Amino acid sequence: QTKTSIALLYDEVSENAYDIRLKLTKEVLTIQKQDVICVSGSDHSANHRTVTLRRQPVGGLGLSIKGGAEHKVPVVVSKIFKDQAADQTGMLFIGDAIIQVNGINVESATHEEVVHLLRNAGDEVTITVQYLREAPSFLKLPLGSPGPSSDHSSGASSPLFDSGLHLNGNSTNTAPSSPSSPIANEPKYEKRWLDTLSVPLSMARISRYKAGTDKLRSNAFEVLALDGVSTGILQFYTAQESADWLRAISTNISDLTLQNMKMANKCCSPSDQV
Repeated sequence: QTKTSIALLYDEVSENAYDIRLKLTKEVLTIQKQDVICVSGSDHSANHRTVTLRRQPVGGLGLSIKGGAEHKVPVVVSKIFKDQAADQTGMLFIGDAIIQVNGINVESATHEEVVHLLRNAGDEVTITVQYLREAPSFLKLPLGSPGPSSDHSSGASSPLFDSGLHLNGNSTNTAPSSPSSPIANEPKYEKRWLDTLSVPLSMARISRYKAGTDKLRSNAFEVLALDGVSTGILQFYTAQESADWLRAISTNISDLTLQNMKMANKCCSPSDQV
């Protein structure tokens, strides 16, 4: 069987789950993670991108952020508004961790500190970002807008919710402004799924149990190759999805085992065959 879908990779140490894409072929299970890559133009740094945003009268910076040092996670771009400042650059993506704001390092800053810096940085804001391949999934996916208690005038914001209102103003008018003219040789970036781990399925095994216990994991399992390479704990959004993947991987492992047995038996006498 061949199969592809989005899943989560659960990290038992940090207790975070990360977005991944699974790709199943007859012989290999591949784990892919998203990354931002330079597809054309000159890229001075493979990891960091420095982007200048011009604050607009309508829409402000055109982005929202989540996270902060108080939650032991970086501040991450959680939403980009179409045709507004951040989107027009073509260089910012949901899941980008903010490293610097106007030259000030914010890797250890709280959510409120980064909100304050961005709001008070003037009409031109230069930010340095790095795409976070293992951003906790709750940071990458918008959970909603700030509630009434987090209005623009109060200055309060929540690290787990989008701080769009605090960065972009309260205006509901979303008319786009004219995009800035492109610069020659300016690098172009795309977010893509990249292979990060391949687990050979020949003689592999699947474990549904929590390590060292007889308790089954809920909607999750681990695939371990013959040489000990492990996928880690694969989590699925529904029991049905988990069951479908478990069945598909098990089928491929069984088919490969039968195939290996047939090949081995060709070299054996009838009495020594498996």
